[in-house]
Amino acid sequence: MIPLFIASLSPLSGKNLLCAGLGLKLKKDGYNIGYFKPVGFSPVFVDDVLTDEDAVFLSRALDVNEPLQSISPVIFTEDMLQRLVKGENLNIREKTMEAFHIASSGKDIMIIRGIGRLTCGTCLGFSELDFITEVNAKIIFVDKFESYIEMLDGFLYASNVLKEKLLGVIFNLVPSAKLEYMKNTIQPFLTKHGVDTLGIIRRDPLLRATSIRDIVTALNGKILCCEEKADELIEHFVIGAMNLESAIQHFKKISDKAVITGGDRSDIHAAALETSTKCLILTGDLYPCYSILGRAHEANIPVIVVRADTATTIETCEKLADTTQLNNMSKIQHASGIIEKEVDFETIYRKLGLTK
Repeated sequence: MIPLFIASLSPLSGKNLLCAGLGLKLKKDGYNIGYFKPVGFSPVFVDDVLTDEDAVFLSRALDVNEPLQSISPVIFTEDMLQRLVKGENLNIREKTMEAFHIASSGKDIMIIRGIGRLTCGTCLGFSELDFITEVNAKIIFVDKFESYIEMLDGFLYASNVLKEKLLGVIFNLVPSAKLEYMKNTIQPFLTKHGVDTLGIIRRDPLLRATSIRDIVTALNGKILCCEEKADELIEHFVIGAMNLESAIQHFKKISDKAVITGGDRSDIHAAALETSTKCLILTGDLYPCYSILGRAHEANIPVIVVRADTATTIETCEKLADTTQLNNMSKIQHASGIIEKEVDFETIYRKLGLTK
């Protein structure tokens, strides 16, 4: 069994994206894979079991049928923090390793999703580096494109610490304008320092898209119609605060959008429903008139009412779009295609001793 650990330098860098893409590619090539997330930070109860929300979704997406307790054995909660501060021995190492041995039984490869930096988990008495050492894992680092210096510092430091355990690094969310610079300048620099670049993944609009369901949850809103469309993905958010003529011209230019406007702007509601709109988000806790609701129902376009004002609503929606949330199967399928195309599987397989 080969443990393959996915680490990062910063949060929201694409670890779930990479776990999903790697796992589906390995399954496609005939390998029996498992999935493991040592520590979860998104507590949720599933069948009366406290587990991690992301771990549940990804394990199901990868068709890993192990007990939830063995997929993500340590769930960080406020109660755990209080016990930790009081000096209680939580036996994190023992609990983690016991679960890992169960989850990895009979598997060819274990996809292990880390928290972040190698030092994460130190306060629990069992850091990511401790776990990597214990299971003799191979590591791929992924990070989103932000600061060159921080990324290079982090990757080179990881290389110095991990030595031959580090398979290489992957850059995520790279703007198209920076692709050539990454390939011609950053990648050769890392190669010169003994670090392989295993992929450069550009920003993708669909991966930044947000489901209507997530929008409703984030805004504590209410869907008035077409709730069956709640898993549809929104790529763009548009504020409908202009005059009617300008709104019509603006809405026609943007597809797969959510239009955010006051609940009292029936003219804007009607204009949005005549264009490629995925949903209407009405602010100020104001409900639309019956005719608008009827037209939305006919067009199969959900209408959402939220209490927040328009400025707060657009800010919340844009924050959602800044994170790559793989909690939707259409995103998983799209992500797997990107990973298979952009990641150097030939080098990964060679370093792991695998054949296609």
